[in-house]
Amino acid sequence: MKAFDTYQVYTAIKLHFSSSRYNYFEFAGKTKVSVEKFLQRNDRYFFEKISSKYNTNCVKEYFVSNFIANSNLWIGSMSDTNYVEWQKKMQSISYLFKNDLEKILLEVPNINEAFKCKKNQHSLIIKMFMGRHLMLETLVILNRLTNFVNRYDIILKDDCIWNEISLLIKKYDPFLNFNMKSLSTIVTQVI
Repeated sequence: MKAFDTYQVYTAIKLHFSSSRYNYFEFAGKTKVSVEKFLQRNDRYFFEKISSKYNTNCVKEYFVSNFIANSNLWIGSMSDTNYVEWQKKMQSISYLFKNDLEKILLEVPNINEAFKCKKNQHSLIIKMFMGRHLMLETLVILNRLTNFVNRYDIILKDDCIWNEISLLIKKYDPFLNFNMKSLSTIVTQVI
């Protein structure tokens, strides 16, 4: 992979996570970037370094893992640590998801209570996520199983915090490949 190709992937994924209009998958990762503009950048070194270190698929994962940590990261601020932690999380997602479900059930008698938005306030799962007690991946999985994001988009439509979380869940979801059957089984076991 060449440095310019890495720059194209970076630009597309950054746009995907920072814009509600751009979708990396709809546009097949294409953006309007030129080699001339790339050559004028002072940070080309970072793209060269990443392109020599990772293959095409890993570059995409590298950027996703860094942009979920911060959607406005500059290439020079990205870290291998975010990527390594993300890889570890993906390798043990079933175990971590089960732990997150158990954390939820320590707070409420049943999982349905954790999804309730009382008086247009954030639900327990959103509060736990904001308090860094639940992984973003847990919200993505729970959304795939229950479609709660669409309900919350209606209930909390004027809530700017929820709007950011909703966009993050929706933008992150297509990058994740889970065995939903095994995760569904975990839900039934824990509940």
